[in-house]
Amino acid sequence: MQSLCVSVENTMTLLQPQNKISDVWLKASVVGSLWASVEIILGSFFHNLRIPFAGTILAMNSVALMVAFHQIWNVKGLFWRAGLICALLKSISPSAILIGPMTGIFAEALLMELSIRVFSRNILGYVIGGALALSSAIAHKIVTLLVYYGFDFVTVLVNLYDYAVRQIGYPDLKPKTAIWFLLGIYIFLGIVSSIFGFAIGRKAAKTPTGDDQPARISINTDKKLFELDKGQKFSVKALFLHIFAVAVCLVLINKYSFELGFLFIAFYVSFSIYYYKRSMRHLKRPFFWVQVLLLTMLATIFFNGFQHGNFFDPQGLMVGIKMNVRAILIVVGFSAISVELRNPVVKSVLSRRGFSQLYLSVGLAFSALPSVVEQFTKPKQFLRRPFHTLSSVLLQADRLFSLFRESINKPGVFILTGEKHEGKTTFALNLAEALQKKGFATGGFVAPGKIEDNRRSEFDILDLKTGAQKPLCSIYNQVGDKIGPFRFYTEGQKFGKEILGPAHLEGCDIVFIDEVGPLEMKGQGWSPDIETLLQNPSRPHIWVIRKGLVGEATQKWGLMDVLVFDINVDKAETVLGSVLQRINKNPGETPSPG
Repeated sequence: MQSLCVSVENTMTLLQPQNKISDVWLKASVVGSLWASVEIILGSFFHNLRIPFAGTILAMNSVALMVAFHQIWNVKGLFWRAGLICALLKSISPSAILIGPMTGIFAEALLMELSIRVFSRNILGYVIGGALALSSAIAHKIVTLLVYYGFDFVTVLVNLYDYAVRQIGYPDLKPKTAIWFLLGIYIFLGIVSSIFGFAIGRKAAKTPTGDDQPARISINTDKKLFELDKGQKFSVKALFLHIFAVAVCLVLINKYSFELGFLFIAFYVSFSIYYYKRSMRHLKRPFFWVQVLLLTMLATIFFNGFQHGNFFDPQGLMVGIKMNVRAILIVVGFSAISVELRNPVVKSVLSRRGFSQLYLSVGLAFSALPSVVEQFTKPKQFLRRPFHTLSSVLLQADRLFSLFRESINKPGVFILTGEKHEGKTTFALNLAEALQKKGFATGGFVAPGKIEDNRRSEFDILDLKTGAQKPLCSIYNQVGDKIGPFRFYTEGQKFGKEILGPAHLEGCDIVFIDEVGPLEMKGQGWSPDIETLLQNPSRPHIWVIRKGLVGEATQKWGLMDVLVFDINVDKAETVLGSVLQRINKNPGETPSPG
């Protein structure tokens, strides 16, 4: 305990209280949420009707929105942040994978950002950025197809193209010529989209945004970000295992034996489908299997070139099967990886490596998304009156920004986790004592246990504010709520609720709850008290939770601002330093909302 306090003396000189989220990320949350809502509305409409060139229309909309928002908020770095948030929101469903719309949207945003940085905030910068963003759709599509199907797909496509131009009477029309022609069209569309967005943004910037606006947006921070099956378990090791497995399978099928690679892929895909049932919806879509069948037929006919009426080429058939096996591997592998990236432990590690602003921003944008989607007009109205519709989107920005500012004042939550009997309570108690020695007032409780005959026999509840202690549960108790071999004393539970009461916590800088367990997951135990505390933005919390319940707890309370510490991995001074960043620099005062 002494070493913990000494190491923190050196750490504290480098730590300053900081806002949970900066204004630029808040504004990016607004833009990302509104942008994603339009993508979802139009994307679903195009998908259901199988409208051709839907991706191009959505890319044009993206460029127009980015340019328009830049007329309202001239903020450096707004484009790439908003693009990243929008991309994550589009890839947020359990069936989503990490490639496709996510990388396309983010690439468009990066190119727009680059253009504005180079050519400044003027019409030249916008049209060049728009041209680059739209042009990237072609490169993105090519790269995506190569990731899915490999370079054999290029051979099939080139042979199909050669056959098509011969049929229409232009055998000398080379593929490069067609690509340059297509690129010119996309450049033109990007310029038009930029000018369109510039006009909309200028008009919206001059329009007052008062309470007379018809669309009213609300946010719901209880929405479960990255919601998965309740029984879904996470593993950091599994994340790296999936990455390794996909790489090995690709090497086997491309460089060595197709048969051996196929066996490995079959085993890996079967395992992933069984373990991540809800996340494999992509494989249940009929259109996916129609694509598989169509690509196999094209490869069979065109892999070696269509000549002399030969509709069946055995080599082409094997190439088609190989491409589709590879595509299934990519879909399944990336879906599994996307699930493991939602692991609260992974999120916590990334947050401590500089991604906390991103996680908070995505959470805020997600909380507003259902309301935003509901408020805006139907897809046909977007297409019939695009100027009016996109203007109405822009006019919601200031209101949504204000709502986000209010919502970030909820208390942050730190989670101490580990397996049973690994010392979570001792770690929490030492942390509380270290905070008290620094002059901070701790509230809440820890639950030290007693051991008899090499097993836990009972737990007490210790009030960190007063030092008072009462029995909480015991294997000898015959009445009360039962968890495992323990039954809870009514007086102990009542004592705990008094400790977590607003009056008792008056003047405390931070609240400990040891522990949040199975009872709380059922809405019992300390669950009602936690609900009340989360509505009060006055102080951060430290919860003790066993590893198997961390994911369920963060989903149950829709926690966005949360850091998870594994007591067997994270050093005590690291945890204490992170907590001190959140508490006001003046001991004894109520922490500031930031």
